[in-house]
Amino acid sequence: MKSKKALIPIFSIVGTLLVGWLWMQSTLTGHALNKEWLENQLPEKLDEDRVLPFGYTLGLWPAYFEEEPIVTKLTYQKGPPHQFLEKIIQVWRPVEVELEISGPHTIEEGMSASAWRTCFENSFECRSDKKKFLAAIYPDENLHANDSAELTWFDSLDLLAARGTHLKIQSQTYRIDRYTVITEKGATQTFSLKTVKGPIGEKARELFVKTLSGLKVKEDLQSSREWIQNKIKSVRLDEIKNIANPKLRLVRLIQIQNWIYSLLSVDPTQIEPFFHLAGVTHLLAMELLKSKTIYFPNQEAWILNLKPLFETLLAYSKDFPNSEAPVKNIETLLQDVLYEQNKLSH
Repeated sequence: MKSKKALIPIFSIVGTLLVGWLWMQSTLTGHALNKEWLENQLPEKLDEDRVLPFGYTLGLWPAYFEEEPIVTKLTYQKGPPHQFLEKIIQVWRPVEVELEISGPHTIEEGMSASAWRTCFENSFECRSDKKKFLAAIYPDENLHANDSAELTWFDSLDLLAARGTHLKIQSQTYRIDRYTVITEKGATQTFSLKTVKGPIGEKARELFVKTLSGLKVKEDLQSSREWIQNKIKSVRLDEIKNIANPKLRLVRLIQIQNWIYSLLSVDPTQIEPFFHLAGVTHLLAMELLKSKTIYFPNQEAWILNLKPLFETLLAYSKDFPNSEAPVKNIETLLQDVLYEQNKLSH
């Protein structure tokens, strides 16, 4: 039988772990959330080419960060055509600044934005709902491993503006600002900005908060679908090929890519956008691979993402019924890109 002295270290370790767990639960779910207010900073004249829907939000999205186009990447996770894309990732600056757009999701049926706000305004009410919400918006990482974690409620005086929770996590090298917008019907859309610490990260957060403050929340997707579909219908690829300035051609192709990602966020039920995204990406790839000029410092990162993007589009396309022809066409475009890349490597 163990002595009482031998048991003391065990009780000490268990006690320390229990205190840590209770501290985290109390900090993130066990008190009324502080509130932060967002002030709409939209300009009087809007550039309609930059007004895009992502899920249940519609707003003016930046096309550039630090004078370079913002590009988007996609990883395969089973969803379409029956469910929304799990996430879309905007690369504002490779390695240093990325924005992950997740959802839409419904965390708890019957919980509206008002119900969630009431829940988070109370110290010890609906603890299980708070834990479920936190697990849904931050499922990938262990909060214990982070240097700090803070949860607040963000709001606006504009009734149509975005509101919800802001989870802020910091480590020694980076910071995550995860804003979860909640519609009145209870759907959530999460925007998670991960930035390195330093001036670049500060600039990115300032631009993102400005973007977030101007978002309008929609309660249905139909108007957003019509908005982005009309944009894409206006695209004439022959006109893009005729743009004389190669740098402007790259910018225009990246813009159209981002429009298609926007469409996929509100309507993942059709295979055509995946195929169109492959087609536009092929044009972009040919511009990048055949040009001997470096127009943007991050062009090499864009080239490295070409093959993974085509492979992701192939995986999504194969989940659609009767998709043999589109899949074959995407495979052909991929082989064309790989051929050009192979020529460069030799």
